Amino acid sequence: MSSTPFSRRLGVLAALLAVGLLAAGAATGLPGMAVDDQPSGDEILDRVETRYDAADTLSGTATVTVENETTTSTATVEYAAKQPEKVAYTVEKAGTTYEAGSNGSVAWAVGDNRSYAREIPTDAEIEAYEASGDRERLPGEATQYGSLTDPVSGSNVTATLVETTDLDGESAYVVDIESTGDATAAGTLWVDTEDSRLLQATATDGTNETTVRVTETNFNVSIHDSTFEPPADRVSVTTTDTYDSFRAVQSATELSLSSYNADTFTTATVISRANGQAVVQQYGVDGDTVSVITTSGVSMPFDQLDDAATVTIDGRSATAVERDDRAVVFWTTDGVTTAVAVEGTIEDATAAAAEL
Repeated sequence: MSSTPFSRRLGVLAALLAVGLLAAGAATGLPGMAVDDQPSGDEILDRVETRYDAADTLSGTATVTVENETTTSTATVEYAAKQPEKVAYTVEKAGTTYEAGSNGSVAWAVGDNRSYAREIPTDAEIEAYEASGDRERLPGEATQYGSLTDPVSGSNVTATLVETTDLDGESAYVVDIESTGDATAAGTLWVDTEDSRLLQATATDGTNETTVRVTETNFNVSIHDSTFEPPADRVSVTTTDTYDSFRAVQSATELSLSSYNADTFTTATVISRANGQAVVQQYGVDGDTVSVITTSGVSMPFDQLDDAATVTIDGRSATAVERDDRAVVFWTTDGVTTAVAVEGTIEDATAAAAEL
């Protein structure tokens, strides 16, 4: 069985399609426990995917409950999707509202204490990143794009029809889903026998059990494009650009950059937001990486670390922090923060900073 990114995305929107267990290629599973003329589990999943893939738009509401041995949490999710790559969610939980979405080129989220919007990498950029091998992730590089572009890539499941039952007055196939790659991951789908709508899904990761009850599903309704745009008054778009020489990255920013050993330069990334910019340079030294970070108006992770020490670099006072075999020293002059991060101790970071 194959599916387009939109059909997989619609499934995730509707009820997470068993919270990531249902994947492209799900038909590799066991035959369902079908009797008489009932379809197999795989055939039911095919029908679900076909039903959702045929829709130009989708909207609806679901109640999501997550519980374990000690606690239970419930949220109401309103969702919308539009061909080919637009999605939007509104989550109501314990009196708090969260929003997230993508217009196909920018992924965004808005919450009480944190908001963001970032350009989604192109296929070519993703391929280039994956081809970079063991290059460590740079600050500001997003980790969540995969869930938007291919939420269940690489998963394989078995699908088994268990029974046909009544779910709140609707006739439903009950299909057990089990991941072939994770023995602790399993779930169950309730699928309408008449029109292949997903009515309910449960999934477990061995600790938490998630139940998604879809209370409303609308196919091919009119949804304005503004639904999927990042809120301009709450969210600033973050863009990232990568450069392969110090000269190129310095030409791309108005920040005055400090450089390390030019012969060891490997790559640099410019992270731009509406309120500022950060430049992360990387240098390869004796098998390790020295990162030189210059920021103005952009908060970086080292800004929020505790247990800092004070060091002196060429007569300048700087802040130093050591964590998990890595260390960073940084200082701010005229609103511009410069940091040097190394794999080593504070003494190693201080020595590297003195070489700028």
